[in-house]
Amino acid sequence: MKKIFAIICLISVILSGVSCSKKESAPSATVLTFNSLAAVDTVIKVNDITTITANAIGDGVTYKWSATYGTFIGSGAQVQWTVCHEAKFTITCEVTDQNNNSQTKQIVIRSHN
Repeated sequence: MKKIFAIICLISVILSGVSCSKKESAPSATVLTFNSLAAVDTVIKVNDITTITANAIGDGVTYKWSATYGTFIGSGAQVQWTVCHEAKFTITCEVTDQNNNSQTKQIVIRSHN
């Protein structure tokens, strides 16, 4: 009788292990984080070009660039920027995720002759 009980217990343990399944968890959203905004050169000669890089993480991140003056070349996380006269300029990058969360950073670049 003890052997039959032991076999039944063993079969129960085996069957309970087989019937367990791992539940899929919903993917977690990545919180938007704008880590840094940096330029290769923050002082440039008039008409020279500098590369500016935004480092952000999040789901479906987009980048919106603006400046007090000057011209952007490209789009996305890394752009190039140039200006045709001497002054100090503020470059702004706004990053937005797929849930419309946004963060903004600025950098100042000076141009000279």
